[in-house]
Amino acid sequence: MVKRYLAPSDYSATDAWRLIEWCLSIGADEFTIDCVETDSRAGKVWSRFDKSVQQFFRGEQTRERMSGRTADDLTRTTKLWSLNDTTVEALKRALPSGVLAYDPMDAGWFEDPVFYRAGNLMLGVLSHEAFAVLRLSEVEVEQLAKAGFPSHDSVPRIG
Repeated sequence: MVKRYLAPSDYSATDAWRLIEWCLSIGADEFTIDCVETDSRAGKVWSRFDKSVQQFFRGEQTRERMSGRTADDLTRTTKLWSLNDTTVEALKRALPSGVLAYDPMDAGWFEDPVFYRAGNLMLGVLSHEAFAVLRLSEVEVEQLAKAGFPSHDSVPRIG
């Protein structure tokens, strides 16, 4: 597998969602996402999202993540949902600025979505660090470029 790095500044929200559709078309089949809630209405931000995706809940499995408290925590028990047209629409509502954007809000927000293919991390986003990693075959890297999706050989520098 080849790692390609993505910079949110290279993508409009529309292009980032087109990337998710592309990942779905080449085998991405499940995802996870984190929710940060900050005020007294804790639970409301998550519960709205959960209601829209709960029929696609796959349970919890051990999966690689993009962040953790320690290096050992990068692979941990993770809540998973099927990736399909319905859940992509729910993600669009949860991440209105795009899947690669970091958009904290007063009541709470979603961040760090990770998309898997056959249990392996395919696209992982570190929202507040402003980068994502995409793991593809060499043929898929060529297809990515032909589809017009910018990517980098290493983590892009900000600023």
